[in-house]
Amino acid sequence: MNNIELLITAGDPSGIGYEIVCKYLYHNPNANVAVIAHKWIIQKTYKEILRLNMPDNLCILEPDNNIFEYNYGIHNSTCGQVSMQYVNYAVNLIKKGLYRGIVTCPINKKSIQLAGYSFMGHTEYLSYLSGNPEVSMMLASNNIRTTLVTTHYPISKVANHISKENVYKAIKNTFTSSKYFVKKSPLIAVCGLNPHAGDNGAIGSEEDIITEAIIQARSEGIQVEGPFPADTLFAKYNKWDFIVAMYHDQGLIPVKMDAFGSATNITLNLPFIRTSVDHGTAFDIAGKGIAEHKSLEQAVNIAKNMVEYDKSTRSI
Repeated sequence: MNNIELLITAGDPSGIGYEIVCKYLYHNPNANVAVIAHKWIIQKTYKEILRLNMPDNLCILEPDNNIFEYNYGIHNSTCGQVSMQYVNYAVNLIKKGLYRGIVTCPINKKSIQLAGYSFMGHTEYLSYLSGNPEVSMMLASNNIRTTLVTTHYPISKVANHISKENVYKAIKNTFTSSKYFVKKSPLIAVCGLNPHAGDNGAIGSEEDIITEAIIQARSEGIQVEGPFPADTLFAKYNKWDFIVAMYHDQGLIPVKMDAFGSATNITLNLPFIRTSVDHGTAFDIAGKGIAEHKSLEQAVNIAKNMVEYDKSTRSI
């Protein structure tokens, strides 16, 4: 095991990933992290965006030393391939026992599709690479922590993925993850899918499925309640330790309203720690030097805390 325990993947070169990595390293010179990236792009980013020379003491791990063309804000199959290559390289290093966790900068879904990947995002790809389909996505701010039952599905397909198994998985993964937030017996609330949580079946029947999952979780001693209408549940977020939402925007809009740019994406139930920024590749501002690195800083800090917790609770 290295004295450096965390890896940062730089994300899509056409987006803001390299910029926020370089800004993070500049503002945190003693960060003690390794960056999976192309060194020549790090150098270019320091020179052209930060107007600085790249420090000599950075730990940069290159999957290869290829030179390729990229343009800020433009979808590119090569950049899609490269961004996924970074993730694959990181997971391989984790599997070798060389590092404990990964902090990911954003990839672009269109670019990875152009590169031939069928995965909708990091969460799905990391689930595949780890061989564990039982993962969940959580977005956490200081005030709201939300786990998603479904992640990157078109809204027209969300209901097809609301099953007892998927809802239970999100509840169970949330309960298990509570150890990282010093909650031994967390109180979990679950959203309904439909307006008014189905209004006793008048607006939809998915809440019956959600209720079955809640009952199963309760039988295992998990303190979980619902399903509640999402619009009123999030208005009372401070009553709960965690909230389980049915789909992407239902769960993430409240968190981002609370802490946009400083929330953290956490993949639950992987065999290693993984956190990420709460934003995408931001093609509209890529290369302009105005990207903010605070979400990356928060993601690194949370990953470090999670690693330290794991080290304190099991033999190394």
